[in-house]
Amino acid sequence: MGNLSVDALAIAALVGFASLLLIGAGLTAWLWKQSGKSEGDL
Repeated sequence: MGNLSVDALAIAALVGFASLLLIGAGLTAWLWKQSGKSEGDL
């Protein structure tokens, strides 16, 4: 039964880490697009 608790923690950690990556990537892409528009199309 100990393995189940470890797997649950591992899954929770992976989900949390994945969500942080998605949020970070989304913000980076949004800021990149905003800065690109402000600078103008080159």
